[in-house]
Amino acid sequence: MIYLLSIAFVLSVLIFVHELGHFLAAKLSGVRVERFSIGFPPRLFGIKIGETDYCISAIPFGGYVKLAGMVDESMDTTSIKGEPWEFNSKPLYAKVFILSAGVLMNYLLAVLIFGGVLWAEGEQIYPTTQIAEVAPASIGAQLGLQPMDRVVAVNGQPVHTWNEMVQQMVQHLDKGLQVTVQREGRSVELVLTPEKGALENNRQLGLRPLFPAVVGEVSPGYPAEQAGLQTGDRILAINQQPVADWEEMTRIVRAHPDQPLQMTVLRGTDTLQITITPKPVNEIGPDQSSQIVGKIGIGPYVQHRQIGLAAALAIGFKNSLFLSGMILRELYWLITGKKSVRDAVAGPVMITKMAGEFARAGFANLLMFTANLSLMLAILNIMPFPVLDGGHLVIVLVEGIRRKPISVKTKMAIQQVGMALLIMLMIFVVYNDLTKVFK
Repeated sequence: MIYLLSIAFVLSVLIFVHELGHFLAAKLSGVRVERFSIGFPPRLFGIKIGETDYCISAIPFGGYVKLAGMVDESMDTTSIKGEPWEFNSKPLYAKVFILSAGVLMNYLLAVLIFGGVLWAEGEQIYPTTQIAEVAPASIGAQLGLQPMDRVVAVNGQPVHTWNEMVQQMVQHLDKGLQVTVQREGRSVELVLTPEKGALENNRQLGLRPLFPAVVGEVSPGYPAEQAGLQTGDRILAINQQPVADWEEMTRIVRAHPDQPLQMTVLRGTDTLQITITPKPVNEIGPDQSSQIVGKIGIGPYVQHRQIGLAAALAIGFKNSLFLSGMILRELYWLITGKKSVRDAVAGPVMITKMAGEFARAGFANLLMFTANLSLMLAILNIMPFPVLDGGHLVIVLVEGIRRKPISVKTKMAIQQVGMALLIMLMIFVVYNDLTKVFK
């Protein structure tokens, strides 16, 4: 039930905010709004208030605002009469504003969520600069960093937390890096020239911090809580094998779904033996594939630093820009064939599973998931595809360049083809999801 409630919440928020953008922009531009629909036609039920029909339609995972004088998802052309309150009667700038308002609202929603969660919960501070792992062919590997190195300065600036270290490295990457580390009791200077940094694929630092296996949070209803694990507990060993850090502990737990694990735990000055059976969870991998892993419902210990609202929103905006770049990169890989559509595309089944897992991890996590989906929705909607906002934008821009409207018959044909392609795409992604879940 939590999965269905979670996805219903996420989709309702995303669709409502997106269509609200179109609705408000239309009202500001003097365009009459005939229908505000959650879902695509046919209409199921709703209520009419004033000139607008607010309704729920049959095809989920989408929505639309029906504007007077516009050929759109409703396929209705009977109301196009050339009246001054119609969409087609408005100047080009008003049409562009109305069509792009949904995307802008989704982007604004992401910024507000990222910033709001950061402001409410504070910035997570990882109190370590010691490196546990360096990914091959990464910037860290080119720099010469090694596991167990402790970074003490970047370009002459002392660093005391992982956050500071990463920020300094990213900030100076284009100018070259000079990193001071403590390695086996001695100080070592490492240098990376700007040319090497500029050539690095995707600009990944490729560094993983060395965290002690100290419990920072325990999720309700998970095996850790049921077994009595508490915040502040340090996991020393699993099945009598010493645990070096949080990552090693996590790997062991993930590899033993539904198998009892004997954990040696340090609580204050007492050493305890606690048996925990990881819950088997069907997890979505980076390539959207599904695998069964073990989870016990704990998070690492991190410090939190309060941050002002303005600064939090600024960080939320920067995070949105960064994630937008990642989404565009994924789309580029799909278009150029560098990534398989089957592996990269998640449909309603997978999204529902992900929403449920984030909801179980806490409401803040579900909000962050919503923000990520909002950015994806914004970027996908602006793509020049019939039915989507980007497709409508192309039509009005072509009309503006030609200085005459495209015929209603042609617009209808474009919308019908777009709707047919969209339905086929939905069938594909649902089938793709089901094959991942049941393979």
